[in-house]
Amino acid sequence: MIKNIWNWFVGPEAEARRLNRDAAYIVHALTEEHYGPIRADVARDLRKDIDYVHETFVRKDEAYGFKRAIDHLSRMHNEARKRRDQRALTSLTLAIIYMRAERVGDPAKPARDAVEAYLGEWAPLAEENSGVMPPSPD
Repeated sequence: MIKNIWNWFVGPEAEARRLNRDAAYIVHALTEEHYGPIRADVARDLRKDIDYVHETFVRKDEAYGFKRAIDHLSRMHNEARKRRDQRALTSLTLAIIYMRAERVGDPAKPARDAVEAYLGEWAPLAEENSGVMPPSPD
């Protein structure tokens, strides 16, 4: 009983609810008219950020990769806030939400789906040598 109450306010279920709410709100705001000029740029930056942290942190170290990826994105987010760069702030916020939702798992699937739907609409998958990561030595 107490564990259920604890999880409702603090545990992974609470984090999943927060991520689902925040992702839906940000994606909805990006589809509004006042974000029109930057929404495609935000999607491209978001795609690059997610691909970069997956390749650099998560795929190399499954145990600590998500924590390192989120820490890296949080540092970049703080730098963007200091520069007052709205485009970078928005893309990094969505990248942090996406990575946390991946770490939480199924309860946060709506958050991942919202980000992936936004990416699918505004930034199709990057090509093999798109500049996101250095080309693989073959």
